[in-house]
Amino acid sequence: MAVPYRPSEFCEHCRPKVLAILAWIVQGGDEGPVEATTEPTTAPEDTLREAGVSSRRQARYQRRMSSLLAGRE
Repeated sequence: MAVPYRPSEFCEHCRPKVLAILAWIVQGGDEGPVEATTEPTTAPEDTLREAGVSSRRQARYQRRMSSLLAGRE
């Protein structure tokens, strides 16, 4: 079986994930994936706050979007 890609072809960010998936496949895939590096999760509110959007503005936007999605204006 020919190997379509080599781990060295993946970027530094993706390479640990690819290697973890390959290790999981070699192990039979029954025990769950091998833990690669864990990435910190960032909440959308944190991203908006870092961009300078206030909590008040975020709340107002959320209310407007909820109303629009519910069919109310």
